[in-house]
Amino acid sequence: MGGATRFARWTFGSLAIVLALTGCAGRSWQFWKSSSTEAPTTPTQVAATENTTPAPANPSVPTSHPAPAAESTTASLAPTAAGFVEMPALADVRFRPGLVTVGKTDAATLDVVVRWLKDNPAGQVRIEGHTDDLGAPGENLAVGQKRAASVMSYLVSKGVKAERISIISYGSDRPVCAEKTDGCRAKNRRVHFLVKQR
Repeated sequence: MGGATRFARWTFGSLAIVLALTGCAGRSWQFWKSSSTEAPTTPTQVAATENTTPAPANPSVPTSHPAPAAESTTASLAPTAAGFVEMPALADVRFRPGLVTVGKTDAATLDVVVRWLKDNPAGQVRIEGHTDDLGAPGENLAVGQKRAASVMSYLVSKGVKAERISIISYGSDRPVCAEKTDGCRAKNRRVHFLVKQR
């Protein structure tokens, strides 16, 4: 009789353990995590955390993934050159070291761009600012931005609507000449034009 009682107790105890374990199957077995004060993380919160990128330190300086500029005369900055093509007739504007403004000698080059935009009323222009390799990358992006904005201001002053213009700075990231010479660096200090029809 005592053996049967022990067997019944053992069976009942085993059954109770199985039921307890089955009831907890959906819970975490990591008991030390249950005392955490943090709120549970949902899959949406995880995705939001993983996809969050830090904001740039200086949002007014666009990179290859630019943010919209704050000035009202500046058109929105496009992150890619989708649909834009090169036009050999639109020559680059060159800059001397440290300069970011358009000079009187650049007027003839820029007037060709103005003429193209007036002859193509549905056309758009993308202005790319570039620098040489001297200076810190962040400073070069800012210089490229200022050069592109200076060219844009000239076009707007000639009657081109700002919404037809986009600007971007690549700083020293896209040189046309890789040599570390003065002549090569002069070629890299430029504003380049791409165009497209709407």
